[in-house]
Amino acid sequence: MNSQLQDFQQAVYYWIAQIPKGKVASYGQIARLAGYPRHARHVSKALGSADKSLKLPWQRVIAASGKIAFKIDSDGFSKQEYLLKKEGVTVNKGKIDLKQFGWEIVENTNQETNKDFSPEEFFK
Repeated sequence: MNSQLQDFQQAVYYWIAQIPKGKVASYGQIARLAGYPRHARHVSKALGSADKSLKLPWQRVIAASGKIAFKIDSDGFSKQEYLLKKEGVTVNKGKIDLKQFGWEIVENTNQETNKDFSPEEFFK
């Protein structure tokens, strides 16, 4: 595996692991924190390929709109909704109030990024 891809994944896993119980973060927020501000959709792919032994709180990562990204009638949606509710997060028709449950962390938007790396080529 490419070391840049590994760096991307490790940064994504690190930040997802930091999301506190009862809070949520968007895929884009995790991408920015990891140093790859325009790679939100790759956060989902990295999370999907994560080793289960990492026990990442995947349920705490949602769309920027505050919605669960799975289709509402899917098993993934049901499981994510269940796990979030178990943590005290209110989910109303698949949507979470980001003002109440959004993870507020000061993000350094001027963070150095590796402009030569694009995860697209590795996640095909």
